[in-house]
Amino acid sequence: MPDIHAPALRGNDPLGFLAALGVLALSEQGEIKPLRLRWEGGTAPYAVFVTDAYAGTSDLADDLRAVARRLLEADAAIPGCPPEFPYRNRHPADTAKGADPMRMSREAARATCEEAARQWESGNPWFARWVAALLAPGALDKDGPDGRVRLTPFNAPFGQMKFRDSYYDQACRYVATTPGMPGDALLGWVRLDGYTGANLDARAIREAPVSTAGVPSNAGAPSPTWLAVMAFRFFPLADDGRIRTAGWQEVQLYPGATRRSLVWPVWRPPLDPPAVRVLLNHPDLAVLAPPGGTPRIAGGARLRALGITGVYGSSRRTRTQGDGPLGPAILLWPAHRPAVHRS
Repeated sequence: MPDIHAPALRGNDPLGFLAALGVLALSEQGEIKPLRLRWEGGTAPYAVFVTDAYAGTSDLADDLRAVARRLLEADAAIPGCPPEFPYRNRHPADTAKGADPMRMSREAARATCEEAARQWESGNPWFARWVAALLAPGALDKDGPDGRVRLTPFNAPFGQMKFRDSYYDQACRYVATTPGMPGDALLGWVRLDGYTGANLDARAIREAPVSTAGVPSNAGAPSPTWLAVMAFRFFPLADDGRIRTAGWQEVQLYPGATRRSLVWPVWRPPLDPPAVRVLLNHPDLAVLAPPGGTPRIAGGARLRALGITGVYGSSRRTRTQGDGPLGPAILLWPAHRPAVHRS
């Protein structure tokens, strides 16, 4: 099978890794042709898509652009989901208050789950799988009638951000209407002044001291962001008294960050979506962080037997008015060993 190299989708970067998974997710749902994913390179691994259905990056980019255009024309956000989901307006059963309709009451979440179950029984599994990735219908952010269900930890609202618009609609509009997008996600990202991004990329937020005009600005990359939010389905939530999410661990990986951290592997053999799901949930990826010690991965050398070549992690930064973006990735495994010089 020919290999499609995507050097801009780097596995040692949270947005690059998620964007590569987003391509795989769209393939699994039949929106683009079948492909598998592997990683190539040493300290800066990049995505390689293995497929006999595409001749090169331009063909793949054309199909990805067609997906974005279909969504825009249907006023939809996610393939396989009702056009109104994620909610832009309050669900009819919602009793919660607030600016973001996705921060809904338990009643609205229950009705959403029931509709997803009906669609599953009718032959459409994707809505149910997306609901499982975005909503924790059994958990509330606080007790009482004002409580709202918890959302995926990928949701990190800042200011007046709304989940549907900030994570899906803005990026989709850019990708569907801007020449060269989303092909730039594969080869070299285009950043747009004024595009906030989805709090998945610390480089999208430029504070006043580092901006050319001396005022705060944003410079997000719509193409990899749009692909990245398509990958959220790979990270379902579970509620066993506390929220657990595939890929997310409660550990602070570096100073000045929260304990909300995304941990992920890169691997050598080409994997299809089910195999990637198994790898993302593997217990050997647990981070052990002794007080005052260096974080390390539980599996150690066992990871090589799984085809894993590296494990990276990124912690959310803090901001004064809300959650911050995912910070830079650090290599958690294999541990760096200084070179030995022999005389």
